[in-house]
Amino acid sequence: MAKLDILIPHFNDVSGLDLALQSVGKQDWKGEMRIVVCDDGSDPRFQSEIEAACKRSTVPVVLIRNASNHGRPYTRNVLLDAVESPYLAWLDAGDEWYSGKLSAQMSLLGALESQSHSGPFWVTCSYDWKWVTGLHRFLRQKVDQDQLKALLVGDDLRAYLWTIVARTEHFKQVGMFDEKLPRLQDLDYFIRFVLGGGRLHSTDAVTALCAYHKSDFGRDATVIRACYQHVFEKYRPQYRRYGTLFLRNRLYNMEKVALRVARNNGDKLA
Repeated sequence: MAKLDILIPHFNDVSGLDLALQSVGKQDWKGEMRIVVCDDGSDPRFQSEIEAACKRSTVPVVLIRNASNHGRPYTRNVLLDAVESPYLAWLDAGDEWYSGKLSAQMSLLGALESQSHSGPFWVTCSYDWKWVTGLHRFLRQKVDQDQLKALLVGDDLRAYLWTIVARTEHFKQVGMFDEKLPRLQDLDYFIRFVLGGGRLHSTDAVTALCAYHKSDFGRDATVIRACYQHVFEKYRPQYRRYGTLFLRNRLYNMEKVALRVARNNGDKLA
């Protein structure tokens, strides 16, 4: 049985899938790995290319297919059901890991497991935020703070699953992904993890261990705003916990993000 399962949801992005798979193959961690790709009903024209990308991988790949497109949270739930290894990591098609990511995170995981912990824990890391427009930012995950508050703000502690490595049981304790959230399901999952007693740890690397290739192109601002609203309604008591000003700022930020996406897609009405 593999020691680490790497889960990748995919939909109509063969070049992005190839990038992700090749970055896993370049890891300098020497443990046993298995990649599980779930294709979420991609266009039939891409099927042979998807298979070819999986065959090019130097790490064994299991390919699962949804008969039709169900969305990312559904696909992530399918992937969760397919896990066989004691450790688990996520990666999105179109994003990449740098070669030292797994070695740094698995080393920290081992150190943490040798200590006494009262609850579940995940290991995150610093990363590069690379816009397709060329803007590049280095972002550090700051875990030494009120993690719930920081996640709700989403500034110096962001809910990105592809930064996380942890024991499989510490993912499954959170439960399944909310299928009402075509966007922001990561945020919802992180909030539930922390509310359930989970704690994020970071490698505290001064250099990034992975890269997020970010773009607003093709995203629906109305859907994103609706997802923010769903998250807000779901965790209204948690937002209110930090006071009226905090609450107002969070609602304002939801509108700002939706506006940015609308502008970047030329949706003047939205």
